[in-house]
Amino acid sequence: MKKLLVVFFKYFLFWLGYFLLSKCIFLIYNCNLSGSLTFSETWGIFYHGFRMDISLVSYLMVIPGILLSFSFLFAPKILSSVFKLYTFILLIVITLINIIDLGLYPHWGTRVGISAFDYIANPQGVISSITTKDVFAATGVIIFYVILFRWLFNRFLHRELLGGTRQKWYSFPVMLALTGFLFIPIRGGLGTSPINLSSVSFSNKLYVNQAAYNFLWNFFQTIERKKTYINPCVYMDMSLAYQKFEMVVSRRVQSDSLFIDIDKSDLPNVILIILESFSNKVITSFGGKYDVCPNMDSISADGIIFPSFYASGNRSDRGMAAILGSYPSLLSQSVINYPEKSDKLPMMSDYFNRNGYHTSFYYGGDIDFYNLKSFVLQGDYNEVISQKDFPKELQKMSNWGVPDGYLFEKVLKGTDKPKPFFTVVYTLSSHTPYDVPVQMIKGSSNEAKFLNSLAYADSCLGDFIRAFKQTKYWDNTLVIITSDHGALEPGPTEIIEPATYQIPLIWTGGVVKKPGVIHKIGGQPDLTPTLVKQFGWKPDPSVFGHDLLSSPSYAFYMCDSGWGYITGDGEFFYDQNSGDFIHFSTTENAKPDLGFAKAYLQVLHDDFLKK
Repeated sequence: MKKLLVVFFKYFLFWLGYFLLSKCIFLIYNCNLSGSLTFSETWGIFYHGFRMDISLVSYLMVIPGILLSFSFLFAPKILSSVFKLYTFILLIVITLINIIDLGLYPHWGTRVGISAFDYIANPQGVISSITTKDVFAATGVIIFYVILFRWLFNRFLHRELLGGTRQKWYSFPVMLALTGFLFIPIRGGLGTSPINLSSVSFSNKLYVNQAAYNFLWNFFQTIERKKTYINPCVYMDMSLAYQKFEMVVSRRVQSDSLFIDIDKSDLPNVILIILESFSNKVITSFGGKYDVCPNMDSISADGIIFPSFYASGNRSDRGMAAILGSYPSLLSQSVINYPEKSDKLPMMSDYFNRNGYHTSFYYGGDIDFYNLKSFVLQGDYNEVISQKDFPKELQKMSNWGVPDGYLFEKVLKGTDKPKPFFTVVYTLSSHTPYDVPVQMIKGSSNEAKFLNSLAYADSCLGDFIRAFKQTKYWDNTLVIITSDHGALEPGPTEIIEPATYQIPLIWTGGVVKKPGVIHKIGGQPDLTPTLVKQFGWKPDPSVFGHDLLSSPSYAFYMCDSGWGYITGDGEFFYDQNSGDFIHFSTTENAKPDLGFAKAYLQVLHDDFLKK
């Protein structure tokens, strides 16, 4: 029986060592963030995260514990073979999840969750984001883990399992009791509350807390949340939430201001350009510190800009739903993944279809990714152009598809229509891995490549606007330029900070009365109501989006760990794990209505569940 106890505890340490090593590799891989950590923060990541590591290892020990309990029924050779198979399968699966966690964090700012696998439904889209460097790095890490831990298993466990004779029956109750004892560390102790993400959080810095999480524990928690998905934002009685929400919405003060000239007998054309991953941080005219988008600056000078405009989420599918369907991002969910729900959204294209427009959607990539094709088809566009509609030699010029320059060339040719047109253009060149046809900014770092891709996309946009100005359509066209979401880069900004979500919104074209700046706070769901109001059309019922010129003005943004609220009274982030508000800024004598903010989130998710 002594041998069984030795095997049990050695196997426990085997997996504990795996997760502690994974934590070290996570910190090294994200050295741009880890480099600024203090010693106490680094120590705290391991110290506070240890409970979660113990909890996860205890889960993994349940099956081995049961096997050891019944070891008196098996020969040592059989027991060793079963252990070896169990370990090898776990090692491969867990390491693959570990690799995904390492790869996604720099881009998403969250630890790996089941939502990551929503995007694997389209392998081509995933492959498009992967560079050769990523493949070699991932392969190297997998080989390293498998070789190291296979050697450790053979060196310290295999011999123990093979040695000796079959165990006596009286080892059964002892080992079974020890296995049952695992319930305590699995739960995180005997306290009133079981272990959760809040249990290991100890810092006011999101990255520090996330680094303390056990990636596999977090992954399984997201599976459980998705399997039993309920409203994650229940902060008060539902009737009270609706009361608070409707109190603000019903008292909204509308504006009669019009900043575009519309001739009812000659309706203007509309081109909506959605840029991939553009944030205000890279546009000088929007307060950015990186002068890489001179064309955006030039276009801004001739149009109306909204410098206080925010993305609803941090991923493309969330942004597209918010822009084209006027539906805000959700916590850990995307309405685009539920066609029966997204079909009920008030699509921007619907208004133009009803008013006799020719509607079209242009995208240079694989339109099946993000479930985008289903969503676009629900918009009933007359014409949908995607990667397959370009020459073969252009389709594979970049990992994601056709570079922006060629996309805009096709858009320009497609503007020659016999009736007014509404055209959506969705770019892709500034999507990771940032492989664009030309180098405009030197450097091999990820940030340099990102800035270079933005500079290229900006140049393509500028070429298109200059060429379109030479056509007969410019004088009677409204061009709207915005972004699907912001980006963590260029840093330093964290996933919870408002600056990560602050994106450009420009209205330009021949129908714009005069250039100007509108400082009203708003977000992507507000774009459709604002556009409809400017055209004088009757809006469909949409309680979540509002005219950008109306009052009060506010914006929300979502990520997996919580949600942000931007208002004239300040900037706030609500951490779902701790239940605390983080105040980024608060104006003097401000009285922010955080009760309304909570009600908004609660009503939004209730609406999603009811759709």
